[in-house]
Amino acid sequence: MSRYDDPRWYEEQHTDDQAFSKQPTNLEMGNQGSGFTEYDNTNNVHNDVFDFLPDEDSQQNHSQAYDRVYRFQQAFRRFLVIAAFVVVAFWAGWFSHQVFANSFHPGSQSQANLNLFEQAWNTVDQNYVDRKSVDYKKMTYAAIDAMVKSLGDTNHSRFLTPADVQAEHQQLSGKFTGVGIYLHQDQKTKQLIINAPIPGSPAEKAGLKHGDVIIGVNGINVVGKDTTAVSNLIQGKVDTPVDITVQRSGVAQPITFHMLRAQIQVPNVIMHYIPEDHIADIQIVQFSEGVSSQLRDAVNQAKSMGATRIILDLRDNPGGYLNEAVDTTSLFVKSGNVLLERGSNGQETPVGVNGNPIDTTSQIVVLVNHNSASAAEIVTGALRDNNRAIVLGDNTFGTGTVLQQFNLSDGSAVLLGTQEWLRPTGTDFRHGIKPDVPVTQPANGTELFPNDENTGHMTEQQILDSGDAQLVAAIHYLEGQK
Repeated sequence: MSRYDDPRWYEEQHTDDQAFSKQPTNLEMGNQGSGFTEYDNTNNVHNDVFDFLPDEDSQQNHSQAYDRVYRFQQAFRRFLVIAAFVVVAFWAGWFSHQVFANSFHPGSQSQANLNLFEQAWNTVDQNYVDRKSVDYKKMTYAAIDAMVKSLGDTNHSRFLTPADVQAEHQQLSGKFTGVGIYLHQDQKTKQLIINAPIPGSPAEKAGLKHGDVIIGVNGINVVGKDTTAVSNLIQGKVDTPVDITVQRSGVAQPITFHMLRAQIQVPNVIMHYIPEDHIADIQIVQFSEGVSSQLRDAVNQAKSMGATRIILDLRDNPGGYLNEAVDTTSLFVKSGNVLLERGSNGQETPVGVNGNPIDTTSQIVVLVNHNSASAAEIVTGALRDNNRAIVLGDNTFGTGTVLQQFNLSDGSAVLLGTQEWLRPTGTDFRHGIKPDVPVTQPANGTELFPNDENTGHMTEQQILDSGDAQLVAAIHYLEGQK
């Protein structure tokens, strides 16, 4: 299943607790430099002077000397105390700023509404008549889910049940048990549409195709259900049967496919070489673990075959790991930024390329559509803003926030936008990326991906006749760059 988009929690995170645990070192250094050791040494000086005053005939001289030493010590002590106070005050101020500057203190509105929620919870808990229907976990999950959805960070910040958390980890690891399909849900129609079957998977072998709309799983009507619910129905133990019913364009009656579940190894980078124009058509399905290494291998293979031009197909790519997006961009950009991260305080932090490019000269067209999101948008924006590619297709999804995972006590989690992404030029992603060459896929058009090209051993002319208007436009654009 392929609905996942760039959780920030896969990147380095530093919680307030971690920051706090590191601070005492600096504070201790401040104390060590406060002058108290020198103060102890002055006591030793005082004793030495007193012990070397020899006899009674010297009492007056001793008294005068003692007064001078005493006054000197008093002044010196006052100086040290003031200096110590200044140093300690400085370090204490610095420490408190570092630790508490971003501390959260609930305001009156937050506390008042929390009290309101508790009042409503207690009212239901104490008074609802059908006690068998009171499911506390279901109530809790529904409340958390609604709370996160109310933020308006649609399809990005979200609540994950323990099962969702496990599925998310499994999905982005590149391995899972199921039938091997990439799926997305149309936001308007709520249809569950297969993007593509995974090469070599039970779904591909059974005959499922791009554009098929899932309407049933094991005889259960799934129309209107979300991807999580359908995923849970499809997944299961290896070698157990599952039936998937789809509605296919141009076919009047629904079609049911019978499959056995299997352990799926996901190839997230697929390449087809078009020798007639020295073009490598490379699809990145999602930015899961290891994608940048797979892409490096694919590009090197294509170049060894004679490729001088690249079509980077990010259509229907929902995102994935941020570091994979950075490393992918770095394959084609020698120096510069991949993105900027902006915190709630307005501070912007640049994220640069890693300095390990393999191809900084080949002409690149990035293919995108409305389902290109998150990490896919980061790569698209970075390649364009660093003048390494032109963008062709439809306006992208528009994912604007950096996700961080906050684990809850029962294994569930909240994925929450804690920062914003900006393109290297400072433009945000909230309204998507408008392509340099707008090309909308016609209603009867079919997206053609490298797996289809490889399976069908397609020539360039067959690809041009396929009806994929966006891919055809990309090929023609590169032909014109000779």
